[in-house]
Amino acid sequence: MSKMSMDASDSTRVSAEDVDDTPQEGLPDLYLIDVNLPGEDGFSLAQRIRASQPLVGIVLITARSRLDDRVDGYSRGADAYLLKPVEQAEMLACINSLGRRVKSTRTQNLESLTFNSQTLNLSGPAGTVALTHGEGLLLSAFGRAAGHKLERWQAMQLVDTKDKGLVPANLEMRISALRKKLTACGAPDDAIRTLRGVGYALCCPMRVL
Repeated sequence: MSKMSMDASDSTRVSAEDVDDTPQEGLPDLYLIDVNLPGEDGFSLAQRIRASQPLVGIVLITARSRLDDRVDGYSRGADAYLLKPVEQAEMLACINSLGRRVKSTRTQNLESLTFNSQTLNLSGPAGTVALTHGEGLLLSAFGRAAGHKLERWQAMQLVDTKDKGLVPANLEMRISALRKKLTACGAPDDAIRTLRGVGYALCCPMRVL
């Protein structure tokens, strides 16, 4: 499980504004956020992350012990609110518990990924996105293929319906764009895996209409 720590004492990343909440490849499964960050505070950051990543785990860490602060933290999207000084054992227990919940929730909700080949809309627990014609052809082909695998030449043919000059680098860009849209709907970051020397594989359950 990958996690990101936002701590005011961390000189390598001390600004909440540095965190990109746009769904993309490689996002953390869990965020540890210090409330007292310079500029945008941890409450605001937690709310921003929760809005864009509904299934992620969020832990707020702070010395603010007042009830209204704790209520505000949970209302902004925190799963846990730990008071400083935090014992290492408690933090690890919190992370492990949230990790199990995040993994279980994602596994259960992946079954609801649906691609409508007529409207080109991909829907999942985290939302709905529109695919391009080429992305729709790729996703439909993955759904029909044995083992949900496509060789590189097959994928090239699907996305290169007009321009016969498509190169592998452009294909990888289109696969990457499709990965991001799958992730935006709730699929894991590696929903489409690269099979070195062979092609690609769709690695999450999906229903095609």
